[in-house]
Amino acid sequence: MGPGREPAAHRQGPHGPDHVAVGALPLPVVTSNPLWTGCRCVVCNRVYPIDYAGFVCADCGVDGILDVEYDLDDLAAKARADSRWFASGPVSGLWRFADQLPVQPEARHPGWDVAGLAPLTAPRLAQHLGLAALILKDDTRLPSGSLKDRAAAVAIARAVQLGIDHIACASTGNAAASLAVMAARAGLKASIFVPAAAPRAKLAQLLVHGSDLVRVDGTYDQTFDLSLRRIEQHGWYSRNCAHNPLLVEGKKTAILELVRDCPGALPDVVMVPVGDGCIVSSVAKGLLELHHLRIIDRLPRVIGVQAAGAAPLASAWRDCRRDPATLSGPGILAAVPSIVPQTLADSISVGIPRNRVKAWRYVSRTGGAFLAVPDEAITEAIGQLARLAGVFAEPSGAAGLAGIIAARDQGLIKGTEAVAVLVTGNGLKDVDAALAAVTIPEPIDPAA
Repeated sequence: MGPGREPAAHRQGPHGPDHVAVGALPLPVVTSNPLWTGCRCVVCNRVYPIDYAGFVCADCGVDGILDVEYDLDDLAAKARADSRWFASGPVSGLWRFADQLPVQPEARHPGWDVAGLAPLTAPRLAQHLGLAALILKDDTRLPSGSLKDRAAAVAIARAVQLGIDHIACASTGNAAASLAVMAARAGLKASIFVPAAAPRAKLAQLLVHGSDLVRVDGTYDQTFDLSLRRIEQHGWYSRNCAHNPLLVEGKKTAILELVRDCPGALPDVVMVPVGDGCIVSSVAKGLLELHHLRIIDRLPRVIGVQAAGAAPLASAWRDCRRDPATLSGPGILAAVPSIVPQTLADSISVGIPRNRVKAWRYVSRTGGAFLAVPDEAITEAIGQLARLAGVFAEPSGAAGLAGIIAARDQGLIKGTEAVAVLVTGNGLKDVDAALAAVTIPEPIDPAA
């Protein structure tokens, strides 16, 4: 069995099995989207059919991340035939965008039902930052408290389609917690690999939901590599970001929701925290798809924000001596360095962004950029979000907001523009980081 391949017993055609017999209880049938045409390697451009048994390119190995492709011309014809195609749908949550997702459950189920909240306007925070308008896409209130639930929902559905009852991933915390929650809802088994330094609150989420937890005395990148070996050895379904191309598609629904439910005009800029590069890829890809479908008439610029101590993409972008959009896949791989990350923002503490090619390519196509912010700015942003918008974010969840000031300083954002920020993780996941931004008062005498 080659690298990144599903076991032969788990391979099947484009429409899935006639019935599903995984998990503790019967699950609805899941089929493939008929508009899903295949997956393309971001390095060599080789195209694979939708029933390809691998996760990555057979020629390029782990660097050959695949990108899900759809028949956008057919989808555009569907949109033209129904002017309300994107504005309304028969179901709520992320599956109302089923035409833009690779798999389609035939019925609702807690294992893959994820419904985000409408975007929030934040006028006080906008005024504080000197912006015309500020919109928050708050995913801190999804089932596990992070945007990663969107990816887990699609992974669960795909595993059910393939008849696999065991899913695994490596994570600095949020992807792990998300998989634990969603797998418990579906009655599937989950094995989760985390660096030993992962916050205790996130470990609690994994353990109470019954996941098999493997703590690794190493970096996230070492943890990721170990998980790939175990997935290959045991024939589990991979929920690893980048390694599994379907996860970007699930995360894409965050920006689809923002556009569909956006209060007022479409934002000029979207700020996104960046670790492996999966979320920022999904945001830019989603916008490009909507622009192709003429759902939107202009492209917001996507700006990826990394912590200064874990900023290989931002560093490479800053040092790029040519138009970033002209770099080939191998050129991007060569340009982005491998580092040892050091940041309090554990969810974006990544030294080797696995989805660096896809992230770079999609962000550049929106006219966006990557930048880095120090941990102090991230800590300050946690307080700003809470005090001025009532949203409690963990460090990585606040990184997008922290990037606004840096983007203003670099001339990437004007004060006359409307900006959207993805808030990707709940502050209760890392209370110690929030406490660093405040001072707990001394107790007083009750008789005072």
